[in-house]
Amino acid sequence: MNKKLADQVSLFDSEYFSAFLKLLELQPNNDLKRIITAFLELLLGALGQNLVSQLNDELFEKAPTTVNIFDDISGIFNINYSSVGQVGMEIVIEQTREQVDGNMDINKIFIELGKTILEQIYCQTLDYQSLTDSHFRYLYNPKSQWAKFTKIAVFLHTVKRYIKDQTKIDETRIENGPGFYHDLITMQNGFDLHAVGTTNYNNFIMDIFEKNNIKDVSVYHLNGNVRDYYDPYKNRIISDLREVNPTEQIVVPFIFTQSGVKPLTSINMSQRYVELYEKFKECDSIAIIGYGFNGDDGHINGMFRSLIEEENKDVHIFHYSTEKMNPSSLQRMYKNKLRIDSTQHLHVHLIDHQRYTKGDVWFKNL
Repeated sequence: MNKKLADQVSLFDSEYFSAFLKLLELQPNNDLKRIITAFLELLLGALGQNLVSQLNDELFEKAPTTVNIFDDISGIFNINYSSVGQVGMEIVIEQTREQVDGNMDINKIFIELGKTILEQIYCQTLDYQSLTDSHFRYLYNPKSQWAKFTKIAVFLHTVKRYIKDQTKIDETRIENGPGFYHDLITMQNGFDLHAVGTTNYNNFIMDIFEKNNIKDVSVYHLNGNVRDYYDPYKNRIISDLREVNPTEQIVVPFIFTQSGVKPLTSINMSQRYVELYEKFKECDSIAIIGYGFNGDDGHINGMFRSLIEEENKDVHIFHYSTEKMNPSSLQRMYKNKLRIDSTQHLHVHLIDHQRYTKGDVWFKNL
């Protein structure tokens, strides 16, 4: 990589990118070519501005400061950002994913690898929350801001489609496990599972419960899910599209964001939180897995805080880590995140990639 463009870009220093180019040389393939083009577009878009600024500022190594002609021709070099990233976005959004195994053609393996890398780049760089924060309110006033209304509506439909498409990659493993949702079936032998709250948008847990004939456990989707729809006109959540006349109003997938305050005020959503809280009050212990206690999830954090401080409930947090960590320091960290005064009812357990804690399956530590 030209040092003028970037001193260090780890992707382009790796043997993987060299392998992409070598493979394209040996076995030309249009899909592989588009993936490599997407990588280079993103690099130029992100780092090319530095080079352009240098060119504009350093047209001449020496120039008289009293002659302003050099000011008049500054800014000649520029980057056209209008198309940067479009190729990569088209690949991520439009192309389906395939399961990879050792018997596949090398081109297909590298194409799937390229899709995965592009997907991770977009996931880490695109500010989805900023988009929803700045556009969610236009759902309530489509007449005056039709373009912005359609932008957020199309975005929510795209997100729902993307989430559902991801479940097709490994349907067998999702259905049969192993995983935390499947552990909930196993733990029925020694525990009375009373209620489950989830911030995941997918509906895996309901599908697994239905398959295993688990009917007496209530499940609450606290951030919406792919089966729900939101009616901004009446500020209500619906699970059956037959309740809506499509010629009179538009509904959008109910994928609740931290900024979506109005959906939280709907009766349906308020009931979910109240019912889950009442269910948790009846429990002996509450286990939390995979939840980060982020600052913008204050409505959920507040529920746990009340359970600990007002109801004196024991809350067990299972913290994933690949290395040994001090549970006491983690306990203090979660104490600060929850804004509680005491850790008496707060318990933190380390959990590994096999879902084990202290050499045994996680729920045995309850």
